[in-house]
Amino acid sequence: MRWPIIRLIFLRELRDQLRDRRTLFMIVVLPIMLYPVLGMALVQFALGFIDKPSIVGISGSEYLPELKATAAPWGPGPLVAWFSDAPGSPSGIDLGLNRWGGALSLSRAAEHFVDYPPLCIDSHFPSIYFEHPSEAHSLAIHFLHSPDREVLDNKQVDLLLRVSPNFLKDLEEGGRSSLEILYRRDERSRLGAQRVRVVLAKWKQQLREVRLRHKGLPAGFAEMFEVRDAEQLKPPQELASEGLLDMLVRVFPFLLVMWSLAGALYPAVDLCAGEKERGTMETLLISPASREEIVLGKFLTIWLFSAVTALLNLGSMAATTTFFSGMLSQGALRLMALLWCILLALPLAAFFSATCLAVGAYARSSKEGQYYLMPLFLVTMPLVFLTFAPGVELNPFYSLVPVTGVALLVQRLMTTSLDKAPWLYFVPVLVPMALYSWLALRWAIEQFKREEVLFREAERIDIRLWVQHIFRQKGPMPSVGEAIFCFVLLIGLRWLAFSIGSSSLAVRTAVVYMAFVVAPPLFMALLLTTRPGQSLALERPTLRQLFLAVLLVALVFPPIAAFMDTIVREIPALKQLYNQGQALAEELHSPGWMSLFAFGLLPAICEELAFRGFILSGLRSRFRPWNAILISSFLYALLHLNVFQVLPTLALGLVLGMLTVWSGSVIPAIVSHFLYNALFIAMTLLTDQGYDKMPLALLFHPVLTAIFALAAIVVLYRIGSRIKQGRGTRG
Repeated sequence: MRWPIIRLIFLRELRDQLRDRRTLFMIVVLPIMLYPVLGMALVQFALGFIDKPSIVGISGSEYLPELKATAAPWGPGPLVAWFSDAPGSPSGIDLGLNRWGGALSLSRAAEHFVDYPPLCIDSHFPSIYFEHPSEAHSLAIHFLHSPDREVLDNKQVDLLLRVSPNFLKDLEEGGRSSLEILYRRDERSRLGAQRVRVVLAKWKQQLREVRLRHKGLPAGFAEMFEVRDAEQLKPPQELASEGLLDMLVRVFPFLLVMWSLAGALYPAVDLCAGEKERGTMETLLISPASREEIVLGKFLTIWLFSAVTALLNLGSMAATTTFFSGMLSQGALRLMALLWCILLALPLAAFFSATCLAVGAYARSSKEGQYYLMPLFLVTMPLVFLTFAPGVELNPFYSLVPVTGVALLVQRLMTTSLDKAPWLYFVPVLVPMALYSWLALRWAIEQFKREEVLFREAERIDIRLWVQHIFRQKGPMPSVGEAIFCFVLLIGLRWLAFSIGSSSLAVRTAVVYMAFVVAPPLFMALLLTTRPGQSLALERPTLRQLFLAVLLVALVFPPIAAFMDTIVREIPALKQLYNQGQALAEELHSPGWMSLFAFGLLPAICEELAFRGFILSGLRSRFRPWNAILISSFLYALLHLNVFQVLPTLALGLVLGMLTVWSGSVIPAIVSHFLYNALFIAMTLLTDQGYDKMPLALLFHPVLTAIFALAAIVVLYRIGSRIKQGRGTRG
């Protein structure tokens, strides 16, 4: 590739996009104006909504306690008793004692004659029933003569409070009465009901204290213990700050994803389908630039627009949030959190840019391109909304999911300090994103290399004809689309397999592999190809190839095992993450033949037929052998749904893929895979029984491990050279 030509195409496409005023408005003007205006409108609306008082309609108010001079807490009886004089002896000391004793007795007696406090006074609720006296204006009272809820349905009142006719009687007799609250299903009515519940709770507490006084019991008699909520003890301003920060932590990753996609959507349509409409695509294709250089130039332009769109929107929202949260302590985002968003916006924008470019190249017009690209929103939205679900956190599984892993990593980085940042997840999140972007970019390059895609005529979409075409015009080998569809089907079935219940892991594993791993490629090879045996690479190998398969396992297993052991020992936190989903060790103590079959032989047969058989054969129909081996190995590592197993699984997949392409048969890969699993099972059992300190552990000495690794590299180099020379057989 010639970078001067790529740069020239990039600058050309960038200049054309900057001339489009609609694009500039969407990327620059809209994000700068949108969030300040929207934030101001929302704040004004919220303030106006909260400041408006809720109207409470009360029916049966005559059955409520009335305001009396002896009503608590307004009644002056106990206070007057303390200032009264009691008869005493002429002695000064005796007179003082009798005064205080008489006042205490009179105060105690006055408590038995305190009346129940009223709920409302002069069409309003007393301020003592609110958390803050300034909130008393938030409720207004309308007294109603009828308990009919017609006034509530007609929105004359926001909620209706019905008082039982026996309320006061039951209260005085020590019984239990009831109040009924009716409200509509709108926000206005719900807010009023929430405010009234606070008032009723305070009033109920006052009534309880008066009843206990009548019985001669202390006010706290019915409270056996006190629950102190540490969060509620915080100042309201601090609670509001924490709530705002928690909301921003969830909203910012969502905006980062959606604006990255939106920023790549419109330039991709214009640079591909738009050029077809304007007739400039032919001029570009006949230039000295290669198709790869054209695609890379367009990709860099789309990537720049996607990243700038996301970052400008995030910057505008951060500035707006800082402005409106300036009065709240800890309300604004930290600068480091915004820097993380900027860093992770680049790989996310690259992924969406490559995907939109590949899809946009297939469209004939801008209108059709929008039809094709809009489903990307439907696929992206669930991946983003998954981060809002309770219990969803960054783990080895979610880090492999294209969009979800980045969003969860942003959330973690925005809420933790540098010393507690999840550094272990940077590589598991960013490396798969880079690989996804590379695959999408290769897809776009393949689209540009196909004349029938760039200059296709109008066609009619008919599902029935399309299905008939698939089954009637079957090819001898699977296509790339069929191979990718097979992998997506395997991933979906793997998720479904999580819900399978069984008392034994060995039985569940056997069912999953036979029903959900090997069945899809077998059926697809029989139904979609004319040569199912060759599609699955079921050729007879030679003895030399089988011997080499055994030799490769003996050479590759010690370095891989030593590498895994070293990583786990050097990073103790990695051991728990690596063992997630690894319930194998506790099942290996079952009968030996069952463990060997369920965890050794069955995975080797099923996974090899799927990945080194059907999927690798489909990828080789369009990609070069090395690219096909790399992609199939990555997909194989991705199937295990644990990012910290990716490196050893990827290395094993590369070895098995090279062995399959070189031999032209999947059987040597099955043999190697089975021996690898058997050695892994044996080492697990020996380690559990303490044999790791015996002479067998000498195999993992650093010197011997290095010798095994060098020997494996030599053998793989010889195999790779034969593959490069085209001496390998098609699997």
